[in-house]
Amino acid sequence: MRKLLLVLLLTTTLNAQERILFIGNSYTAANSLPTMVAALASSTNLSLACSQQTLGGATLYQHAQSNATYSKLASQSWDYVVLQAQSQEPSFPYSQFSSQTLPYAIELVDSIRSITPCAQPVFFRTWGRENGDQFNCAAFPPLCTYEGMDSMLHRHYSLMADTTDAYLSPVGSVWKHIRDTDSTINLYTSDGSHPSLAGTYAAACTFFTMITRMDPNSITDDQNLNPGVAATIRQATKDVVYDSLSVWGVGAYDTQAGFTATMSNDTLTYTDTSVFADSVHYDFGDGNFSATPDGIHAYGQDDFFTVTQYAYRCGKVDTTSILIQSMVIFAMDEDVRPHIDLRKLDPFWPADLHSLTLYTLDGRRLWSADPGNIPPLPHSANSLVILEVRWNNGHRTRRKQFLP
Repeated sequence: MRKLLLVLLLTTTLNAQERILFIGNSYTAANSLPTMVAALASSTNLSLACSQQTLGGATLYQHAQSNATYSKLASQSWDYVVLQAQSQEPSFPYSQFSSQTLPYAIELVDSIRSITPCAQPVFFRTWGRENGDQFNCAAFPPLCTYEGMDSMLHRHYSLMADTTDAYLSPVGSVWKHIRDTDSTINLYTSDGSHPSLAGTYAAACTFFTMITRMDPNSITDDQNLNPGVAATIRQATKDVVYDSLSVWGVGAYDTQAGFTATMSNDTLTYTDTSVFADSVHYDFGDGNFSATPDGIHAYGQDDFFTVTQYAYRCGKVDTTSILIQSMVIFAMDEDVRPHIDLRKLDPFWPADLHSLTLYTLDGRRLWSADPGNIPPLPHSANSLVILEVRWNNGHRTRRKQFLP
């Protein structure tokens, strides 16, 4: 029976600078949200390159039909592309949302993956208007209040993210948390719709946390807000976003290294089980390497080796390692003396004998001796062990025997 010891060593390497494109309208452009996200990151000594493609009142349909949007998408390789719908459209009844909004969300995400394959799509979950959507209240009563409108936005933005394997940036959920816990913070401008500086700061803290996966309390830039207000917003972001990153999809589509390994004597059979990887690379621990996902590798020697898989995608890498034991099986030659008295080696060491080693049945080294060093035998009388004999003529033999 060969023994396998499993050790997982997971590492994710991020790009030196993450590149984020915001596609939206005035909710994104207000107070220059992309610039603010970059500034907050800079305050933590991180560099985010943020850009935007915005048009006042633009719907997802309009962006899906816009050559300017596609040109911006193709202008460089993005790490994240943020999609923000017109402020009302995701709050409308499902029948209208499913025909006028969802198809274009899917079309835009498909375009993102076609034009800039390494980008992770992110939906900018916006907020309910301060007093609901009074213009559409009579036609659809849930819109009559902030709570009703906000709930519909959350439901439909979540559906867009789930349908397209995108992240959901829960800006509106952070706003709701702030509204519920500190009514002194005004997140709206006078129109009851667009974000105040505090509202944009809440959005920026949310995106910072989603993209960097860092605690927003590490941010030291208050963006000219009252320090207490800024601190409250950062803590709200921590409570809603940072403490529940997986809820919003963060990490769900990361490259994850993985492989299975079985040993037969000195031969490793390995099978790739990584996910979201473009390619994999193996280091067998004996100076040999392979880029073949599945295969075999013969060691030809007895020892423990660490096998490491590197899983790559879009300049990022994840690793995992397994410690394996290789054992070469040797037959006992007929011309080799059948018995060596281990307790009479000193001073009667055979002239043609190079060295002796005792192993447990699972391969653990118990004892070894050579002419210049003959230590006492282990105190495990009558234990079944493997005796490995090395002769001066190059022969190496093994057999099971009881320890005297």
